[in-house]
Amino acid sequence: MSPRAREESVRPRLQSGDCMRPLNFTVRFHMKRSAIVVAILSISLVNSAQAKCIHHPEMRASVTIQGCVAATFGATNAKSALFGDPEPMYRSGEALSGTLLTVSVKTARFTWSDAMGHSVNGAHLWRKGETHTLFVRDAPTSVCPDVLPADVEVQTQRVCCDTIPGTWECLLPRSISLVNVISLKLAK
Repeated sequence: MSPRAREESVRPRLQSGDCMRPLNFTVRFHMKRSAIVVAILSISLVNSAQAKCIHHPEMRASVTIQGCVAATFGATNAKSALFGDPEPMYRSGEALSGTLLTVSVKTARFTWSDAMGHSVNGAHLWRKGETHTLFVRDAPTSVCPDVLPADVEVQTQRVCCDTIPGTWECLLPRSISLVNVISLKLAK
């Protein structure tokens, strides 16, 4: 097939005497490049400065402590390339020390702040009999009872790890809940 024949098979030709303007499918951007750059930078700066977590309601629970030990979580040199170039996941030298509690759940309920509304945002309420590992940011001498098992009331704390590098709270594995101990009494 000659080059002209291939061209004729792809594009319709005007009949003699026909007059038609060819269609132009060029898309023109009417915004100046500098305005686009400013808009993108503004969005980036606002999003990084005001990064927001999807907060879950806090939970208040009565639990029975089965185990109580000291624990320290330390930052590693790990990097994340999730959003492009590898960046440190944690701040250098960051550490989190406190007490790990192994507990069984007796009762649990959600608590909400007034500003948050009453949405659970995918959080699951702890069920009676479930075993959980909790972390308290206090020394074992102030958290661990002298006799185990012991009943306590705990309140979960919000953890927001949506920026890199993460702060101290991001050193805690997601499977471990950060809590405050509200009250302590010996189990019966």
